[in-house]
Order: sequence, then C-alpha cells, then structure tokens
Amino acid sequence: MRNFGRGAMAQHFNCDQPIEKRDAAEVLAPRSVDWANSFAHAAPRICCPLPGPASLELMRRRDRHEIGSLPWLDLLPIGFDRGAGVTIDDVDGNRLIDLTHGHMSAGLGHGNPEVADAIAAQAGKLANIRNYPHELRVRLMERLAKITPEDLNLFGFYSSGTEATEAALRVARTITGGHEFLSFYGDYHGKTVGAMATADSGSRSTGPRSSGHMTVPGGWCHSCEFKLEPSSCGLHCVDFAERAMKANSHGGLAGVIIEPVTNASGARVYAPGFLSGLREMCNRHDIPLIFDEHATGLGRTGAMWAGDHEGIAPDMIIFSKMLGNGYPITALALREGYRAAVNQTSHSSTHGGQPIGCAAALAVLDIIERDGLVSHVRSTGEVLLAEMKSIQARHPIIGVAQGMGFLLAWEFVNPATGVPSTEVADKVARMFLAKGVCTSPVGSTIRISPMIVTSQATALRTLSICEEAISEVEEHNR
Repeated sequence: MRNFGRGAMAQHFNCDQPIEKRDAAEVLAPRSVDWANSFAHAAPRICCPLPGPASLELMRRRDRHEIGSLPWLDLLPIGFDRGAGVTIDDVDGNRLIDLTHGHMSAGLGHGNPEVADAIAAQAGKLANIRNYPHELRVRLMERLAKITPEDLNLFGFYSSGTEATEAALRVARTITGGHEFLSFYGDYHGKTVGAMATADSGSRSTGPRSSGHMTVPGGWCHSCEFKLEPSSCGLHCVDFAERAMKANSHGGLAGVIIEPVTNASGARVYAPGFLSGLREMCNRHDIPLIFDEHATGLGRTGAMWAGDHEGIAPDMIIFSKMLGNGYPITALALREGYRAAVNQTSHSSTHGGQPIGCAAALAVLDIIERDGLVSHVRSTGEVLLAEMKSIQARHPIIGVAQGMGFLLAWEFVNPATGVPSTEVADKVARMFLAKGVCTSPVGSTIRISPMIVTSQATALRTLSICEEAISEVEEHNR
C-alpha cells in the first residue's frame, strides 16, 4: 500500500491487493479515496453464515450486562473487530463493505492513518483543559469560520450530537425569550428531553412532549401528507407549517429546527422552495432557523452544507458525524449577531472541543479540502442515484430511490399493494448482510450511505451486489 500517513500508525495497514493491479482510474484518485478503496478488492469476503458463532457469543455476553435493545442489533446481531478503509471485519473473519460506518461518522474510512496519527500525536501531549484556550481549538474555529455560511462565525464544541442540539435550543430561547419550537415529521435530533421533544419518535419512553413543541409534516413530495400534487400545491406544506405554528403559539416562539435532508427517515429530499419558505417564515416571525446537519454537513450531500443546494443560510448549524471521523466532537455554529445572547448561556462541555478532538477535526478538514471530496461526492452521488433509480425500475419491491450525494436510500414496499413495508426492508437488509454489505435499515427504508472516500467503482459494484440480494428476496417471496 502507498503510505501517506504522518507516522508509524500508517504502517498498520496492508493492502490486500497490490496497487499496480487496481484500475487506473482508482490509482489516479485522490489519495484518501485511493487508500480507502484499496481494501475493497478483497471484499466482500464471507467465511461463514452471518451472524457467525463468535458474533453470537459476543452478543450473548453483551446482553448479560448492557442496557437496552437496539433495533439494528436485533435485526443484524454482528460483532465487529476492526475496519480498514471502506471495509469492516466482523469477529468471525468476514469482511464487509460498510455503508453504515458508525451512523455515518467514519466518513473518511475506518482507521484513516492521517486522522489516527493526529489523534495519537495529541494524545501524548494534552487531552483535556476544560474550556481554556488551546492552539488547536482556536485553529479549528478559524478553519470552520472559512467554510460556514455568511456570518456563522461563532462556535461551541460538544461531545455528542444531542448535546449540540440542546445548546442550539438553549441559545434560541435566550435570543428570543420564547420557548416554542417547530420541527418536522421524520426528523431526529437526539435523546435528551429537549431534543426528543423536537423529534417524531412515537416512543413510549419519550412521554409527553415538553411544553411548546410542535411537529408538522415536511415538504416530501413522494408521500405528501396532504395528498397534493407538487405541480399545483403551491407549497401548501410551508403555509400549513406557519399556520400550525401560529395556532399553537402562546406568544413564545423560539425557533424552527429541521434536517435539510433527512437522515433517520431515509434521505428524504424536500421539494424545491420548501427550505426557502421556512427561511422566509422565520424572517417574518424574527425567530432563528436551525439546520441539523449532523448527517449532512461537511460534504455528505455533495455540498459543504445541505442548505447550500438552495443557497439557504440558517441562523444556526449543528453538525458532527464526520467532524472527528468517529472521534466524538460536535459543534454549534451561529451568527455573530448572537454573541451577546450566547454569552448569557452556559455552553461549556467537559469533553467538548478538547485538544484530541480538535486534532482529529483539523485532520478531517485537511483531507476533505486537499482531496476535493465535496466535488467527488457530488459527481459520484449523481451516478449512484441514477443507478439506484434504474434498479428501482427493475424491482417492484422498491417504492422509491431518493437522496443526494452519499446520503441515499431505498424505500421498500409490499409489491402487491405498494404500501411501505418494514417486513420487506428487514428481509432485504438481512440479505444484504449475507452478501457482505452492511447497511442501515430504518423502518421501511434502507439507507445507502457510502463513506465520502468511496470510489465510484466500489460504490457501483456494491449496488450490483445489493441488486443481487434484492432479486433473491423477490424470488423467495414468490
């Protein structure tokens, strides 16, 4: 393998196939793409049926002590050992192509040597200094200020996406003096009380929403909640959102929060003009618009920020996922005009923005910018979505292919009724795994979200494997 790391950590990786034998197009790819896909030539590699015996034993030991059950573990009870680039190995020696990478956190590849070296170098110097200034923290803020929209040049750092969500809600309350938030069906913003109140979860564990929280349908035309046609509806969804917000308000409006492209509900892309309509609505009511870009930010959709596709700048952005390539660091970016208000809030975090996390984030930004990964995702994502739509046309159990960039999804349906089916999606997800592709099912949808360093060749080959799995599910159901 070509060694481009900064130290000994890079020596831990050995390519399964010499670079000379790889496609010329991949050899000429950006170095992070070249490295990450070098491991894919030996994947998938299935040694035993999944889940294998070692995975089942690990799950048995886990279940004895760990709190709670997770739906993806119930469906796909696999234990993992290590990852390399776009692949991940389970504890039974099976090598899979990974389309989940920690809920899309390790977007630059498992074990990325440049990020690993940055973390290791800083870990040997200084790990935690509370919120005191540090060169890497200041440098990270300066770097982020160059890529965030307009004057979103103030930053807070945290250790989880939920924590960043709560910080944004806290700032919005301080700015406006209100407590009422509007959010949208299918969005997910976290698991603390305030964040859960903005989500459309329906879980018994959430209990009644906190006072002042409203959720309404978003502008997703594939399955319009209002049964209207995009050509004639006049963006009724925006009008309804504003009317519902006003009708339920007691004079304490604080903000609107939305994922500009959804994640947990399966890569839903909103109707053109929907986000613009929300921007105008927030301007009319003088409340902040908050974009949750935990899953979409830093190039995942083919733009640095998902709002860039419509030229929409929110008043706050919360983002994480790829920022540390799996190392926990999250951020809130907000407008400079909010400086006085934010100084009245408590935005410190014990583990947020510490030197190791900042080192990881700076390495991530270096790689994204150096290797042109945003444009790589944009051009490759267009090819992938076109292929996913082509596969959809050949298979009646697929209701829709959707998304943008490398945030993509298929929704699966009962072919006899066309109704979205979790049962069908679960069968397909299991078959994907049996074929060596690890995906992220959620309800009737399976997210197809390659790492942003995935090459077009690897991604198209993976979709071909997925189509084989879909065909087998259809055959078994006949």
